[in-house]
Formats: sequence, structure tokens, C-alpha cells
Amino acid sequence: MLAVLLKLVFSVVSALANLVTWLIFNTTAYCLVLLISAFKVPGVALHVALEKFAESIRTCLEYFLELIVELTGSVISSGFKLLMDALTSSVSASGATFGELVEKLRTSLQELLTDLPEIAEGFSEMVSTVVSDLWKNCMQAMGYVTENA
Repeated sequence: MLAVLLKLVFSVVSALANLVTWLIFNTTAYCLVLLISAFKVPGVALHVALEKFAESIRTCLEYFLELIVELTGSVISSGFKLLMDALTSSVSASGATFGELVEKLRTSLQELLTDLPEIAEGFSEMVSTVVSDLWKNCMQAMGYVTENA
């Protein structure tokens, strides 16, 4: 069950990352072509405009990476909080309940260990998809700029 849920999360993250990178790169390419077409006059004006444009792209990428870091931190924090809540509630339980919890924990860990390769495979698939989509979107944007500039 956990593996299926995590595969769904990995797919959503991959799709969102692809959409965001596609949007950033295509917008960048269209703006760059527009700037090059508009500033076919002095090279200094074009240089200044491209510097401003590069700065805005860096800012967008920094924001995107910061968002990913915050999301990862939030997920890890929630996981630790959930673990602490589970530990706190198990300590306050009676001895008989504690025995049942230990048994359930053991079976859950066994299930997790059986699902761990599937989860790791899903995660590595998500990372490779994000990287390949990022590269593909970047190459499409560069191709557009070279064709239309």
C-alpha cells in the first residue's frame, strides 16, 4: 500500500517538475527571441537586457529549488512528527497493548522491507524522469532560440 502511494506521489512530483521546467524554458526561449528581435540595434543595450533576463531566470530557478528544498524538509519533518506521535502514544499504552503494537510494528516493518525495493525503484524512476524532462525542455528551448533568433 505504501509503495503504491509513494509511486503516485513520485508520479505527481515528476509531472509537476516537467510542467514547471517546460514553462520556464519555453518562456525564456520566447522572451529571448523577442529580445533579440527587438534589440537588433546597439549591442550594449542587448547585453544589458540579456543580463537582466539571465538574472530573472536565476531568480526563478533559485525560487524553484528553494520550493523543492522546503517541500522535502516538510515531508521529512512530518514523517518525524508522525514517528514521534506514534512513539509517544505507544509508550502511554498498557503492557498488553504494547505487546500488540510491537507485533504490528514487526509485521509493518516486514511489509516495508518487502516494499523497499519497489519504493527505491519508484524514487529512482522519478529522479531520472525529472532530469530527462529537464534536459529535453532545455534542448527544445535552445532549439527554438537558435532557429528564431
